[in-house]
Amino acid sequence: MASASNSQSHAPQFSAVIAGNIDGRTDNVRYRQRQFHRLQASILTHLTELREAISQDSGHSVEEVQTEVCLALKEIRSHYSSLSLEKSVQVEYRVARGEDNLDRKTGAGIVYIIPSAHTIFYSVIAALSAALAAGNCIILELPKTTSRITALLRSVLAGALDSDTFTISESRPDAAFLSTTLVLDQQSECPATYPTLGSPNALRTVAVVDRTANLQEAAVDLVQARFAFDGRSPYAPDVVFVNQFCMQPFVELVIKHAAKHLGGDNRGANSLAKRPRKSSLLDQIGSEEGAKVIVSGTGWGVALLQDRDSPLMRAKLSEKWLLLHPVSSLDDAINICNASGTHAATYTFAAPAAAKYVSESIDAHTAWISHVPYDVLVGPVVVPLSDRVNLPTRYTTEHFQVSRPQVVNRTTNTAIAKALLEGKSVQSDRTLQEIFSPLPDIQQRPGHKIGYFEQGIITGGLITLTSLITIVSAAGYWALRMR
Repeated sequence: MASASNSQSHAPQFSAVIAGNIDGRTDNVRYRQRQFHRLQASILTHLTELREAISQDSGHSVEEVQTEVCLALKEIRSHYSSLSLEKSVQVEYRVARGEDNLDRKTGAGIVYIIPSAHTIFYSVIAALSAALAAGNCIILELPKTTSRITALLRSVLAGALDSDTFTISESRPDAAFLSTTLVLDQQSECPATYPTLGSPNALRTVAVVDRTANLQEAAVDLVQARFAFDGRSPYAPDVVFVNQFCMQPFVELVIKHAAKHLGGDNRGANSLAKRPRKSSLLDQIGSEEGAKVIVSGTGWGVALLQDRDSPLMRAKLSEKWLLLHPVSSLDDAINICNASGTHAATYTFAAPAAAKYVSESIDAHTAWISHVPYDVLVGPVVVPLSDRVNLPTRYTTEHFQVSRPQVVNRTTNTAIAKALLEGKSVQSDRTLQEIFSPLPDIQQRPGHKIGYFEQGIITGGLITLTSLITIVSAAGYWALRMR
């Protein structure tokens, strides 16, 4: 990543943050802890206003708004809890004690956050908390719009956080400046020309319901996942593959839970009335052969797709429509899924052995077994890490850090290279002799080691035994006839 000091000419409005990054102010754990306290206090002070703003902008139910707010506050608490002054001091002085500091990490520098429009409050706080805990300066992109929650976030965050390490951008800076930052793009659908952590929003989410599944649990979870948050979550299932032998009872359960989920009006008193969206999917389903609406209402529905060539089988949905497709077997579902490439996630409802097979066979960033994690319905798609997935928080500090190891002690390879460069022969060094020696034998028990001769003995024995059984059987048969 290019030095932030070279970027001041590209974006003078960010000069304070650039200077704060050069000063290394966020390297101090105590500084970060104080920022977390101010962030949480400001949000709690404006909590009622924030809830009302989220409700009015999104039209989400009281329960959905409360879920988003609580999960956002939990992100703050979780990342704050990961900060330890004692641990940071111990790690910092490893080299002074003559120890290697191989796992040393530092903040990436300046993190530029482009938040998702879906559950924007949670999306902003989740990214902001992780980037702050990782020791970064932060620029948050919040253009001026008619959105109440965007305007409130601009006020609440700017009033809480240090202007030397945090600022808000109302417009996208040029690529030259962005190339000096680490960009977290929660809206991304294609690669960028600058260092970017992109949420793979274009990837689809699918579900598989086998006949060994608990159909009741599958229906409850998948209806909730598809209909919650107005059907806009990137982790809502785009299509559900159901074993044809259990399709009928599963459909009955889906209809029952869909009616229960949509029957009540749980919007708060301060929320604006939802304007029913005209469903483009309803028109598309009605015009396709092999597509059948099972049940529907204003802006929602459940449909059965029979045609595997239908564009809906490959579409990324953002509406409250649950699409079902029958499959003849698990292999059938796997083949259909893998034909459309990598997926954001899979939900497999099946017995453990069957679920293991499906989750290993479908190419997806994450596979959930016999449940839908409701928390992932809030916020953007998880940015995949190469080493592990994080469940307690949407982002880890590792997303926003770079590895900067410090090595004190010479390694074995260093000793070998030193010996060779100094002209030592292989015969004069035990380590070098070992390198050129044969590899150790495979530690396999003799009973499991069958070579060429063992195979011959076994084959000959089987032939002899078969012949003997044939002779004895024939002798017995003729003896009975003689009697």
